[in-house]
Amino acid sequence: MDTIKQLAPNQFYFFSDGKIVFQSYDTIVCTVENYENGNEPIIKITENQPQSKTTAKYLNQFLKLHVGIDNYKNL
Repeated sequence: MDTIKQLAPNQFYFFSDGKIVFQSYDTIVCTVENYENGNEPIIKITENQPQSKTTAKYLNQFLKLHVGIDNYKNL
């Protein structure tokens, strides 16, 4: 596992088992698989997430950074 990268306090992501995992506080909000080598990424948002405007804001930043999508609602 690579180092944990922080987007903001309590909003971070890390690489694990071929996935990029976005976590808010102790909750996994989203995972991205199949993101390397020009593949079509598989984006999975955890059910009932995001639960706050702040988490939604950082989820969008995470997605833009890793897959070029800036609004999770467009998935």
